[in-house]
Amino acid sequence: MSEEQEEIKLKRITIKTETGSKWFDEPEKLLAWVQQQRQLYVFHAQQSQRYQMHQFFSTFDNSWNNLQKQITDGLKRFKNDPDNYNKRVDQFSKSFNSFLDSKKLFTEEAPFYQFIKRQASKSNEFGLAAIAVVFDVNVTPIDRKMYQGLQEADAYISGNEERVKDEADSLQMLKERWDEEQTSQRDTWVSEYQVKIDEATGQNLKVDGLISDWQDQTETQTADLETHKNQFKTKFDDELATAKTDLENLTKTYDDKLALHAAVRYWGIQQKSHNTKAKIFAITLGVTTVIVLSSIILFSIYGLDKPFKEVAVSRFITAAAITTFGIWIIKIVGNIFMSHLHLATDAQERRTMIHTYLALTRKGQGPKEEDRQLILQTLFRPSTTDMIKNDQGPTQLVDMINRLSTKQ
Repeated sequence: MSEEQEEIKLKRITIKTETGSKWFDEPEKLLAWVQQQRQLYVFHAQQSQRYQMHQFFSTFDNSWNNLQKQITDGLKRFKNDPDNYNKRVDQFSKSFNSFLDSKKLFTEEAPFYQFIKRQASKSNEFGLAAIAVVFDVNVTPIDRKMYQGLQEADAYISGNEERVKDEADSLQMLKERWDEEQTSQRDTWVSEYQVKIDEATGQNLKVDGLISDWQDQTETQTADLETHKNQFKTKFDDELATAKTDLENLTKTYDDKLALHAAVRYWGIQQKSHNTKAKIFAITLGVTTVIVLSSIILFSIYGLDKPFKEVAVSRFITAAAITTFGIWIIKIVGNIFMSHLHLATDAQERRTMIHTYLALTRKGQGPKEEDRQLILQTLFRPSTTDMIKNDQGPTQLVDMINRLSTKQ
């Protein structure tokens, strides 16, 4: 029991990287991660001396050496002393943040690391140039390769598309790591609460045993008490049956409303989504039409504006190909636009059907079984894209409303 308490008291090692936080439940895992990070810039070994950057990389090495020593001589050594261990965890986190803030190290979590890695795969000079620009380090001498590397690194730091993609990927990795952490915490909480539930179940069994003993004792009471008990039991059963009936009616009404409200929300989202896509493809259709017509007109002006005998057959074939392919693209985009427009209308109709059903529902009452089948058949019919003209649902909206209205 004491060992379990000591394990609970041990802090989880938390460090803040360039894009978020990382957690380690054991010093061994942290040490393996630190050793892995030291390999991020090993490509500099043969070239840093040439460009007078070896002192800069020595700073990185000293930082990682300091952190590694704190792990081996501190965290791993005092795992059996929770108070001392927790103090060293806080000290390690502060040291790591200090090194990171003062740019004395970087990790693979940095948004710019993928750029440095790609540049290093091209050549060592490009990798050194990327690090030099990121950390604002002077490089001498500057030869042709180093100059090209510095130019590419400067463009990246200035905010080109490559940097935007790297930062987006970094944020996505952070999100996935948070999702994994939350899932792990949720499983831990579920496990802890399950123990409490099991304890409550044991208490319920004890209570059931006491109730059983009490029932055995009541059988020895007088006939008068038995009579009163039977009368009370009959009255209690009647009231319980009435309460159960009311509860079942209430539960059924609540379930129906809850389910249909969820459906209303779902189809509202679908309607909004398809409306948005319809607008996008409407714009796409317009742009595509303009591009196709412009291409045909420009080709006609510059390629076919000659006497008929002087125009090569290949130009006629090219004109025909451009016209056919352009019309085909316009037709596809138009079909997609009409499909989303139709699906948005279909989602709106389903929401209207559900709202109508909810308006006609009353507590403990509602449509009969055949009417419920009508609603389910209408709501859960397959959605169509309006590309097949004869694809219709089993009933019409007006028919369903009229049929349900006459039942109330």
